[in-house]
Amino acid sequence: MNLATLQNAFQSGVLFGDPAISRSILDSRRLNRAARFKIYFDAYRFRLAEFLSNDYPVVRSFLGDERFGLLVEAYIEATPSRYPNAREYGRRLPDFMRLTAPWSEGGDAIDLARFERALSDAFDAADGPILAIGRLADISVEDWPHLAFGFHPSAATLDLAAGTEQCYASLSANKGREHGSRPDRETILVWRNDGQVFHRAVEADERLAYLGACGGKTFGDICTLLEFQNAGEKIIDRVASFLADWFRDGLVSRVSVVV
Repeated sequence: MNLATLQNAFQSGVLFGDPAISRSILDSRRLNRAARFKIYFDAYRFRLAEFLSNDYPVVRSFLGDERFGLLVEAYIEATPSRYPNAREYGRRLPDFMRLTAPWSEGGDAIDLARFERALSDAFDAADGPILAIGRLADISVEDWPHLAFGFHPSAATLDLAAGTEQCYASLSANKGREHGSRPDRETILVWRNDGQVFHRAVEADERLAYLGACGGKTFGDICTLLEFQNAGEKIIDRVASFLADWFRDGLVSRVSVVV
């Protein structure tokens, strides 16, 4: 067996438990070949478990060490690592929880995992320009209905169970689980600005406005949409306040006039 074949066999043994490599391992005076190989087999999985624990510390606090350990074992067994970057390994954990019993029964834990994943993704997202609100001074009043907006690559919205953001904050501060009185669902906006990740809750009108802007709707389109949603109420000042907040938070990367 040449070196390349030996290396591939060893990797296959570590990743998938392929027993073929055992024929190339010798017993030692202290350990037999199976025990010697198990050191590497287990060490690899301990490393994957460490990655998951680092990526989802709040989910771990929420579930407790024992249940989180069972989740990690199940995920590692079902999800071989296919990326050289450790940050990528845990990306599918929220989907695994959603699709796999008994974790699929824990909606609060799943949404916490989605939230933690979104924070990590925002931190790792590509850079992009951040425009100041002064950019709007260069645009004539007549063109405002035709304004379209592009957002920073890190920005994302999540529709979560009510209290997820508050529960995350409480567990992050080691205060235990705390839930406030909120509607059934909440929408959280996540983004990165100047190297820091931020998040805040958005109400239904801002959610609709933001998603419309992400979909290419102009300022005028968004005002019309929200007026319809609010039974004809004049909405332009509210949409303008959303826009001011987006600039303040560092979310806006592009402004253009759509003709």
